[in-house]
Amino acid sequence: MAHCPQSDTPGKRVSQVTLNSLLFAEHRSRIKPAAEWNYCPDPDCEVVYFDAEGSTLGKSALSVRVGAKESDPPRPICYCFGHSFEEIEAEVAATGTSKIPDSITEKCRQGLHDCERKNPQGSCCLGVVRAALKEAQASGSRFAATDEEDCCASPAQSPERRSAGRLAAGGAVISALLSSACCWLPLTLLAFGASAAGVSGFFERYRPLFLGASAVLLGLGFYLVYFREPTCAPGEACAVPNPRLTRVNKVMLWIATTFVAAFALFPSYVGTLIGAGHQGEVTSEATYDLEFAVEGMTCEACAATLGSNLASLPGVSAAEVEYTSKKARLRFESPQARPTDQAIAAAVSAAGYHAVLP
Repeated sequence: MAHCPQSDTPGKRVSQVTLNSLLFAEHRSRIKPAAEWNYCPDPDCEVVYFDAEGSTLGKSALSVRVGAKESDPPRPICYCFGHSFEEIEAEVAATGTSKIPDSITEKCRQGLHDCERKNPQGSCCLGVVRAALKEAQASGSRFAATDEEDCCASPAQSPERRSAGRLAAGGAVISALLSSACCWLPLTLLAFGASAAGVSGFFERYRPLFLGASAVLLGLGFYLVYFREPTCAPGEACAVPNPRLTRVNKVMLWIATTFVAAFALFPSYVGTLIGAGHQGEVTSEATYDLEFAVEGMTCEACAATLGSNLASLPGVSAAEVEYTSKKARLRFESPQARPTDQAIAAAVSAAGYHAVLP
C-alpha cells in the first residue's frame, strides 16, 4: 500500500475518472494515463493526491473543497447530494441524531449517486457520514476519516454479486445447447463438409446430464436474482439493490430461460423446421425398391440429414428416412443404376449412423 510522502498515511487508490473530474485543467495535464494515484485521508495533511513517484497534489488543485481537510465551514461531506459536516452537527445538536445517512441510503437505492466523479475520495461518502454522526454524538470534536463504507459497493457495483446470476444463466444456456447438440451439430458439420460420424450418439448419451446441469444452473440464477439476501448488515446501503441493474438481471435471466427451453426441446420440433427426411420425387403412392433399418438416430434432424445423404447417391431418384420407425427407403432410377450395398452403408455411416441392409 502506498503511503503519503508528507504524512506517511496509507493512501487509498483513486481512479483516473476521479482525477479528471475534479482537478483543474492545468493539473490534469500532470496525470499520466497509466499512473497510479492515491488519496491521503489524513485531515491534517495538505496533500490530497500522491503517486508512487512521490508527486503530490494539494487542495488548491481541486475544483471542489475537500471537506475532510478543511476547518472552516462549509465542509462538504456528501458531494452527490450536497450535505456538509455542519448539517450533521446541527441536527445532532437539535435532535440528538441525523437523518442524513438514511437520506443518502435512500438515494443510493435509487441509483442517483455518482461518487467516483464527485467525491475527492473517489468512493461513497456513506461510511464517512455515519462516522461523522457518531463523532458528533460523542463529543462534537473534529472528525478524522478512517474506515470507509461504500454505498457504491452494493449489488449494483460488486463484481461478484453483479456477475453471479448472469454466469449461472449463461452456464444453463451452454448446457442446454450441448444437450441438443445430438441434433444440430451433425447438421452443422455436414453443412461444412465434415464427418458427423458418432457425434449424435455421443451427445445423446450425455443429454440427460446436460439437461440436469441446465436445470440446476437456471435454478441458481433465479435464486441469485430473486431470492438471495445481501451479505451486508440490514439497513445499510449495500443491502439495497440498484433497481436498474435488478431489472437488467431479471430480463437477462428470462431471456436465458427462453433459450434453455428452446435448446432443450430442439429435438422435438427440429423436424418441423427442416422438414421430414424425404428427398426426391416422392408421392403418397410411391413404392420403393429398397427398405432397410437404420441404427443410431436420435431425433428428426438425424432423419433429415440421412435422407439428404442417401438422395445424393448416384442412381437414387428418391429417399425417405423415417425417424419413428428407424427405417430408410430408396427408389432407384433403374435396377442397373442401383448403388452397391457398400455405397449405401458408407453414406449412412458418413451421417453418423449404421445401416442394417437386408
